[in-house]
Amino acid sequence: MGQFSCGRLFGLRLVTLILTVSLLGFGGTGDTASASFDIAENTFSISNAPGYCFAMAAFSRWYYLTHNGGVPLRKALNKRVQEQIAKRLQEFYSKHLISTQADYCNQHHGNQTESFSNFVGGLLMGEPRLVLLMNKGRRGPILHAVLAYEWVPEKHLLKVYDPNYCNRERAIDLERGTYSSLDITYHSICFPEILNDHPDLVRQMERLYASVVEPKRTAWNIESRRATAAPADPRLKGEAYSRGPTR
Repeated sequence: MGQFSCGRLFGLRLVTLILTVSLLGFGGTGDTASASFDIAENTFSISNAPGYCFAMAAFSRWYYLTHNGGVPLRKALNKRVQEQIAKRLQEFYSKHLISTQADYCNQHHGNQTESFSNFVGGLLMGEPRLVLLMNKGRRGPILHAVLAYEWVPEKHLLKVYDPNYCNRERAIDLERGTYSSLDITYHSICFPEILNDHPDLVRQMERLYASVVEPKRTAWNIESRRATAAPADPRLKGEAYSRGPTR
């Protein structure tokens, strides 16, 4: 698993959220908050070995919300396209959003009530939410991003899509106070509500989708029309040479 770090730390402890849960009133058995998110369909099928976890979590959320009811991500995008999107979006995040994320997490680490309330409220509306985890090791902080899609208050569990596990449902136990992913155990958490619908992030995902997916779809449509057209049709015969992919 790759590493990515920010210059400033966030110190929100997982175990302290139990008090917040009680204060917010999300403790009853009927208060489960969830989105109809399917790990097997609405997520990436590629490996997170290069360290694209934030990109994979963020884009999975965006695609799910903007294409809900349509073709799910795994069926719409092949692995090559998934890798292109994940790489380019992770680069954008590392260059443009790390400081925004760090400022937000530092600002809210002393009082988690507002960010967690907004987080659960989003889940109640059927929207998956980004979650950031941190391990402070000898070489500095290691961050990991996951996507929460269900909150089970009676068990203090957040069900999440963890890009390190393509087809396995994972859960963060807030009462336990730690979360392990592969060989790393994380002790701190942040709910970066500022990033879920950040306008720059949304625009970048829209651009990536348009630049990587739409040209391929346009080319496929032209080839399909050529295959079904009569060979003597001069309009379609010339179309393959005169028209390029549209953006």
